[in-house]
This record gives sequence, C-alpha cells and structure tokens, in this order.
Amino acid sequence: MQSHRKARLQSAIQRELSCEVPRQVKDPRIPAVTFTAVEINNDGSVATIYVTLLGGILEGGDQKSSLKMKKCLEGLASASGLLRRHLAKALSVRFIPQLIFKEDKGLENANRVFELLKKMNETKPVQEENLEKAATESTKRESV
Repeated sequence: MQSHRKARLQSAIQRELSCEVPRQVKDPRIPAVTFTAVEINNDGSVATIYVTLLGGILEGGDQKSSLKMKKCLEGLASASGLLRRHLAKALSVRFIPQLIFKEDKGLENANRVFELLKKMNETKPVQEENLEKAATESTKRESV
C-alpha cells in the first residue's frame, strides 16, 4: 500500500472511530476513550488502534486503571464487528481491515520518565556533597 494512501486511511479510521464509539457503542465496559493512533499493516488487512482512557493518569491507582483498561479493550474488541460495518459504510475502500485495539502507554511512559528525572535531580545535590567531602578528605590526607 502506498504511504500517502495508507496515511489517509489511518487518519480516516481514527476520525470515524472517534465519532462513532461514543455515539453507537453502548457497552458499559467502555468509558470515555481517546484513539491516539492507528497503524495499518502493509497489505491493509489489519489496523492496530491505540487507545487511552480520558483522565486515566489523573485517577491514580495503577492496578485499578489497568483493570479498567483491560475491560475497555475487551469491550472494544467485542464491538469491532459493529465498528467495521460502520467503517464499510463511511469509507470507500474495497477491504475493511480487522480492528485490533491496544493500550497506548506513551503518556504513562512519559510520566514515568519525568518522575525518574525528578528523583535524579533530588539526589544529585547529595551526591555532589559526598564528592566534595571525599575530595576535601583526600586533599587533607595528601597534605599530611
């Protein structure tokens, strides 16, 4: 599949799903979600849709949010037939790809890196103090 055609199809699928899921899918397992990206394989038979929960990182409770995400992905997978039928009506392509929903961990990973950098900055002055003490002690020993 040509790259510009593939990019247009990915964008169209993301846009259609963003509009259709809140309106048509009535599964209680699916809260408010955002479709962050769509990737289609080279032959156009499989579309991987990356999903994130709205407010997921603010809720805290990693175990609770991961369980909520798991149920959401199950709900989206069960609604994939309905969503494919909608895509068939909305898009003018010969074959509608199989929809696979996955969790987008980009924001979670970015938050984890931010927290690690913050911890490093907090421990950095302590390490610098220890280095300065070691340097002064070694100079005292050399001068004696």
